[in-house]
Amino acid sequence: MAAGVPYIDPTVEHVGVSRLRTLNATNLRKFDKTLVIQDNNTPLAVLLTYDQFLTMQTQLQTVLETLEVITSQGEASALLDGLAALQAGKSRPLSAIRAELRGKTKQAR
Repeated sequence: MAAGVPYIDPTVEHVGVSRLRTLNATNLRKFDKTLVIQDNNTPLAVLLTYDQFLTMQTQLQTVLETLEVITSQGEASALLDGLAALQAGKSRPLSAIRAELRGKTKQAR
């Protein structure tokens, strides 16, 4: 698991619905736990900070994009070709590629 990515695990704090009454804006700004809110030992909802939620969304989007690349035959093939070229020493510094592209742009004018 990546550092800093919040997740739900068995060590989170389980609290009753009545605990929601104590969570005002001031308390939520200092909030650093993940709460599983339950009623009669039945989990109903999860409460986490907005920053934790955004981090989870970003990580989910990254995973989905990665899955899209590796499940697309063309993308996966291009990625493997690129890795093989890199291993074979067929790479150039980015600065050299940029310089070459700048030269082509000047010639086109």
